[in-house]
Amino acid sequence: GAAESDCVKFGSNEFFVESDFINDLGNKDFIVISYDKLKKSKAVHRNKQKVNSFSAEVFGRFPLVFLSPKSLNITYGNPSDRRKFFDILISQSSNLYLDQLKELAKILRQKSALLREYSIHKKYKLADLKNLLNSYNEKLSEFSAKVLFKRLNFLKEFESYFDRNFQFLLKQDHRGKISYYSDITKEVFPEDALPEREELKAFTEKLLSEKYEDEIKRAVTLAGPQRDDYIFKLTKYGKDLNKGTDTFELKNFASQGEHKTFLLALKLSEYDYLKSTKSTSPVLLLDDILSELDEDRVSKIISHLKDYGQIFLTTTDRNYINRLKSFYSDSEISEFKIEEGKVI
Repeated sequence: GAAESDCVKFGSNEFFVESDFINDLGNKDFIVISYDKLKKSKAVHRNKQKVNSFSAEVFGRFPLVFLSPKSLNITYGNPSDRRKFFDILISQSSNLYLDQLKELAKILRQKSALLREYSIHKKYKLADLKNLLNSYNEKLSEFSAKVLFKRLNFLKEFESYFDRNFQFLLKQDHRGKISYYSDITKEVFPEDALPEREELKAFTEKLLSEKYEDEIKRAVTLAGPQRDDYIFKLTKYGKDLNKGTDTFELKNFASQGEHKTFLLALKLSEYDYLKSTKSTSPVLLLDDILSELDEDRVSKIISHLKDYGQIFLTTTDRNYINRLKSFYSDSEISEFKIEEGKVI
C-alpha cells in the first residue's frame, strides 16, 4: 500500500481513521489510527488507550485480508515479498511468532551494526569482536530455529486450505504447490518428517560458524531465515491425473492469468486459515481486484462472496456492482460513490 505520508490530504499535516469493530462473539472495540506528517509519527488507540501498533492489543486482534493489484508482488516479486506475506499471516494468528520475529529482527540489526562499525572504524580488537559475535550468534541460532520451525509447521497446516481454494478456482488438471527453501538447511520443504527445533538450532550454529570469517570481511550477516524463500509451483496434468506432465516455478514460467489465480487462492486460504485459528470472520478488503480477473473467475468469486463476512470492495466499473446485486438483496449491500476523496 501507499506510505502513510502519502495518505495525508494536500494542504493538511495529518489524518486519522476510526472504526468500531464487533467480532463474531459480539465483543466491541473502538480503534483510532492517526498520523502526523510533520512529526512523522503514527499513533494507535484502542478504546481510548494508546497502544503499540505491533502489540497483541491490536495486531491480529482484528484479522483482515487485503487484496489489490499490487498484491501480485507476492507471486511476481522477491523472496522478501513472499516472506512478508506469510509472516503477517502467521503473526495475525500467533502472538508468540510475532514476538519471535521481532526479536530475530532486533538481533540481526544489532549484529549488522556491529559488523559495519568494525568494518569502518575498527573500534574493537578482532578477539573482542569475535566474542561479541559469538554472543549474537547464540541468540541468532535460537530465534532463527524458532522462526523456521513455526514457518515449516504452519505451511504443513496451510496446505489443505490452499489445495481446496486452488481447485475451486481452477480446472481439475492443474495443481498448485507451496514449498519452502531454507538457507539454513539448504533443503526444500515440506518433507515427510520436518526437523525438530533443536536440529534447526544446530544447523544454524554450524552455518554461522562456517560463515564467520566471511561475515567479518563483508560486514553483513550471511545466514538465517531472513534469506529463505517460499517457492510456488504449478503442475499441469494430462488424462492421467496421478501423473503430472509439466511442473514449473510460477515466478519464471507462469502466465499472468496463472499468477492471478495462484494469488487469489493464497488470499482465500489466508481468509479461511485466519477464520479457523481466530474463531472470528476476518474483514475482506478487495481493492479494484475484479477488473484484474477473467469472466470465469469473476463469476466464481462473486457467487462465493456470500460465504464470507464483511467485505469492502472497490471498483471503477459499475457493471461489477450490478452483478453483485443479482446475488444479494438490497439490505445486504451498502453502496458508496467516491469522487475526489469525498463520499457523495
